[in-house]
Amino acid sequence: MSQLSAVDPPAPRTRSTLAFIIVASVLICAAALRDTVMATMQMSFRKEPVDTRLPLSVIKSELGPWVQMTIDRAQSADMEHELGTRQYIFRDYYDTRLLKPVDRDAVLKMSIEDRDKFYFARRGEMLRGRVYLGITYYTGGTDTVPHVADRCYVADGFKPSTYDVVTWPVLPRASDEAKNTQVRLINFIDQIDSQQRRPVQVAYFFQVNGAYEQDPVFGVRRRLSSLLQRRAYFAKIEVRTDLENSLEAAPIVKDFLQYAMPEVERVLPDPAGFEAGADAPTTVPVTTPATTTASETAQLQ
Repeated sequence: MSQLSAVDPPAPRTRSTLAFIIVASVLICAAALRDTVMATMQMSFRKEPVDTRLPLSVIKSELGPWVQMTIDRAQSADMEHELGTRQYIFRDYYDTRLLKPVDRDAVLKMSIEDRDKFYFARRGEMLRGRVYLGITYYTGGTDTVPHVADRCYVADGFKPSTYDVVTWPVLPRASDEAKNTQVRLINFIDQIDSQQRRPVQVAYFFQVNGAYEQDPVFGVRRRLSSLLQRRAYFAKIEVRTDLENSLEAAPIVKDFLQYAMPEVERVLPDPAGFEAGADAPTTVPVTTPATTTASETAQLQ
């Protein structure tokens, strides 16, 4: 029997052990390097939750000429599970500029409970001046947006007849350019029988980690997934009307948002606190819209 020479290859078990040691060493070094890089660049995969500055429910019932007409109603447990959050408000507001002075004075003196009864008794007559506001708040994760009109209304039997991304000066900022943000504006019609249900116009956008986005995936998800941000939140701001088309709805929704956004920003986290990955909140200059003139009111009617 021949003897093994000094140059014979190692046994299979020896090769496997050596390969395991090399792979394990590489993984350990990679993990240590990752932690070092993340610590140096202040990166974060896990996201800490961010509290709103105030509860959403404290958004004022009077937003300039727009007055809250419905009670804040809690959703069922199943609906909250479907929404994916317990932080929300859903309200109808009405433009009191469309009321006769005597009726406007009467509405303003009503309690919210009496307004709710008054509104549901006459809401069919108040079609043009009413908007529905929905705000939902999410924090502490990087999941995609659970509900957007593009999917929900289609699932409910509607189909989009027009689909636009518009730029509106609705943010409470000092400079005209800084007031602009993009908003998705979609007109939905009944895809089964357009005569059975009225068209619905939905405008929505998001405040996400201090910025505004209209795209739930390439806007919201991208910002939530940033490794340079250790905290994460987003709020969906949605306004709905029940007019004939988006051309009618656009000036009304834009007008409402100009009055609503100072209040929305008052309760949401401070946008300036998240710029460039900052964690300490700072103050955002907030301006309120000027009183609408008679000619501007006429354009809304």
